[in-house]
Amino acid sequence: MSLLLLSLAALAAIAAAAFCAGMETGFLSVSRGRILHMARQGGARAKVVEAALVDLPRTTTALLVGNNLASVTYASSTSALASALFAGAPLAQAAASAAAAFAMLCLGEFLPKLVFAMRPLNRTLAAAPIWRVASRALVPAGSVVQAAINPFLPRRETQQRMTPETLLKILEDRRDGVKLSDFESALIGRLMVLRASGQQVSPESLLSVLDHDLEDEP
Repeated sequence: MSLLLLSLAALAAIAAAAFCAGMETGFLSVSRGRILHMARQGGARAKVVEAALVDLPRTTTALLVGNNLASVTYASSTSALASALFAGAPLAQAAASAAAAFAMLCLGEFLPKLVFAMRPLNRTLAAAPIWRVASRALVPAGSVVQAAINPFLPRRETQQRMTPETLLKILEDRRDGVKLSDFESALIGRLMVLRASGQQVSPESLLSVLDHDLEDEP
């Protein structure tokens, strides 16, 4: 009975690892525009994928947590299975462990990633119902793990706001060898004029610089 349970645990673990590896590749490879279009048309599976893509770092963390849990479960169950089947034969146990590791590498990592990479849209949508159920446990677990490691991560640098003084500094640095074309300089100048006058900044108003340049050409 114990051998049967260990075998079932190993099979379930390698299936879970394959699912997490495949979904990670699918989420990273699928076309967001296509998913958004399908979700707006009412596709239930597309909505599940869209929800996962909205916060992709959180989704990826959840998949990594699931993959690691599956790998640990697989390693523990296969090790116990090898010890039970080949008691007193260390070489046979080592060979069984190596075969189990190779199986996980092929079936739990390489193959599912290859399958999802070949047709990411179809495969990701097909597995979306499973992800909808699995995410209820994996996403909270991933959030807990992320919260635990955040204090040890370096702080992100605060992104500086672009100000007129910053733009002037860019134009002044051009004299010191910074590569900035005449059109880019004119575009920055146009942006400063629009901001100073309180006018709306739009692509048309910015690209009017290009029209002026064309009019000045002989």
